[in-house]
Amino acid sequence: MIFAGIGVTRIRAGRLGQNGDPMKKKYIVAHDMGTSADKAILVDMTGIIIEQVKESYPLYHPEPDHAEQEPEDLWRAVCRTTRELLRKGKISADQVAGITFSSQTQSLIPVDSKGTPLRRSFNWLDGRSADIIREKLWTRPRIKGYHIFRLLKFLAVTGGAPGHTGKDQIGKILWYRRHEPDLFARTDRFLDAKDYILFRLTGQMVISSDLASIWWMLDTRKKPFRWHEGLTRMAGITPDLLPEVRESGAIVGPLTDAAADATGLKEGTPVINGAGDLSAAALGSGALEDGAFHVCIGTSGWVAGHVTRRKIDLPHYAGCIGSALPDRYYLAMAHQETAGICLEWLKNNILYHKDRLIKEARVEEIFQILDELAAASPPGAESLVFTPWMYGERCPVDDDHVRASLMNLGLNHRREHVVRAVFEGIAMNTRWAMETLEKLYKPVTRLNFIGGGAKSDIWCQILADVTDRIINRVADPEQAGARGVALLAAVTLGYIDSVEKIQDHIQIDRRFVPRAENRRLYDRLFREFKNVYRQNKRWYRRMNRRSSD
Repeated sequence: MIFAGIGVTRIRAGRLGQNGDPMKKKYIVAHDMGTSADKAILVDMTGIIIEQVKESYPLYHPEPDHAEQEPEDLWRAVCRTTRELLRKGKISADQVAGITFSSQTQSLIPVDSKGTPLRRSFNWLDGRSADIIREKLWTRPRIKGYHIFRLLKFLAVTGGAPGHTGKDQIGKILWYRRHEPDLFARTDRFLDAKDYILFRLTGQMVISSDLASIWWMLDTRKKPFRWHEGLTRMAGITPDLLPEVRESGAIVGPLTDAAADATGLKEGTPVINGAGDLSAAALGSGALEDGAFHVCIGTSGWVAGHVTRRKIDLPHYAGCIGSALPDRYYLAMAHQETAGICLEWLKNNILYHKDRLIKEARVEEIFQILDELAAASPPGAESLVFTPWMYGERCPVDDDHVRASLMNLGLNHRREHVVRAVFEGIAMNTRWAMETLEKLYKPVTRLNFIGGGAKSDIWCQILADVTDRIINRVADPEQAGARGVALLAAVTLGYIDSVEKIQDHIQIDRRFVPRAENRRLYDRLFREFKNVYRQNKRWYRRMNRRSSD
């Protein structure tokens, strides 16, 4: 995703609740709606997490390249986790000053005139429209897969463009119009995951500007940002089918009576727009200075940083997208499709008898066993190389044909080598993505680390060794996105003076320094990691080609 940064105008709503009972402390309820679960946190106005609750929901793959979710599953999860937060935190509904969201992005939900979903959502991993986006959008003659004149139009208006993988909203809308025309005719609005929940809470159909930017139909050349009629026409729609664009810190509306009953919150509670997971995590990473980068390893992964000058690297699908910070900041990013989910795959498909392993090892989670196995293998996993491209890739290579592999597997390799290779392969991919960003802007010496992967000490050290960068692990790294939007909401509601002060409330848990003795080894393996793709990309294309290729 490639986009010039979009800022947020701070909305001062006053210190809500200050005229009430002074003994009642105020809190923010913040949700991080990920691909596999909603992680909700109760946060005070200084960013301290009081309670956290998680509820999972399924991701469906009815056909190859299809990835779908039930919008109702997301709504139920938000309602249940909100109620559970109040119960566990032992607070009353009137102590909640606001509710806000970090969310998965590019999850397309078509709804009718009443806001009822017409089908399952097209999840961000859904790549079914790769064929039709080539046929309808990136037609011949192509340069690096793009129709040059349309590409220039996208770049001029939005600062970026849809990729080849079919995972962008324009391709999904084109597929939906062709293959489900009856439902398309009944569609009143297209919403993203966060925005469907905002509608259920307030009755308003609104999207945050950072999220709207990566729909690639938003004219960002001057404020107020508006949907561009010419670009929406390329998706076969008109702007009236898209939600209203508001800033990340905007108050969307008060909580409705029905939503209050469902969530356990008080009717009229302010609902703050929030942001997509990339922008939210950037806030929660604490790397807010110009040119400071952070790395996230969750289900997917990315390297990102706020910068002041717009940069674009289209061949590597990297550049600037919308930000939840003011206009002078831009979010440069390099998004990787499958990061931590590779470890989920390993856990679910390779390590059988998980329950017995947990019991025997006397640990709470299987991931603790994975950490122990990775630590039992020598660095480099005896030259076993894992490539983490399990569902195509965006960055460092924009290629929907590429797939994961275990290269150089031999009889000498055991389970600990496989686990170590997965950890290292994701770190190698992160280093490659980081190289892309550093060529666009400037080298960095340290990275703030967030996401579920940061909870692993061994992974933090591997990332430091592979990237040759100091790794600063953010406290409560899995909650960075939710904490980021919670602190932004605190700015909106007047509890924090400015967005620049957000980083004062982000704590670094531990610092991991690269080990010099592993430098030569990982430099050699990194060169070979890149060679796996370069020498096999034609083979991947032959093996995973589509009818339109």
